[in-house]
Amino acid sequence: MFKQLITPAALTFAIGLTGCALPTKPADESTNDKALTSDIISPDLPFKAQGNEPAWQLTVTETNLELSQGYEQKSQQFSIIEQLQAGKVVITAGKKKELTAALTPSICHDSMTGMPYPWQVEVTVEGKTLQGCGGDPLELLLGEWQIEDINGEGIIDSSHLTITFDDKGQVYGSATCNSYGSSYELTGECLTFGHSLATKMACPEALMNQEQKFLETFNEINQFDINEQGALILKGHNGKTLRGYLLGQ
Repeated sequence: MFKQLITPAALTFAIGLTGCALPTKPADESTNDKALTSDIISPDLPFKAQGNEPAWQLTVTETNLELSQGYEQKSQQFSIIEQLQAGKVVITAGKKKELTAALTPSICHDSMTGMPYPWQVEVTVEGKTLQGCGGDPLELLLGEWQIEDINGEGIIDSSHLTITFDDKGQVYGSATCNSYGSSYELTGECLTFGHSLATKMACPEALMNQEQKFLETFNEINQFDINEQGALILKGHNGKTLRGYLLGQ
């Protein structure tokens, strides 16, 4: 955990809170970038999904589907009568099967913010089809990631760069030479980090230079994505990036 990384010799370096910034080119919410798993699994309940233009929200519980449409968020509730799995989870609700929700475990980007979600969602109601994203983006971020690239320039062979996001709002890892830690917050629009602490240990100049470049880039991060290869892409508003792969997979 973060507190265990800091020693009496720790050095505080200010990384301040990074601001939220919308992507210059919002991704389409129905983009099928990458299937998350070959074995279809049901999402955790209650499951929430949403879409834009027109605005809608869907909540899935064990017994009901609740759909809200429009900016006035007029709500309709239907009892679930059937659930099937065949490459995706298809839930049918209503006495006359008025509402169907198809949930596909694949990366989906919100069309307004570009935020990645773990599920693509298609809702059919009253002859209309609504498309959007569902689940919790945090599911995509959690875990320990091995950083393999800084700003498109690679990293020094055999150097150790990691980022771990835990479910308690802490981020920590190895910055090449020293350990570091901070807090993080993931909202519906962006990813922000708090002030960070790091140990202070001297290393060869090349490794220290890489560490400084990593920490400077870390400071600028305000968005994340998962690419087609399953890599984590951390993005800064100044165009800087970090890329890594989930360890243990």
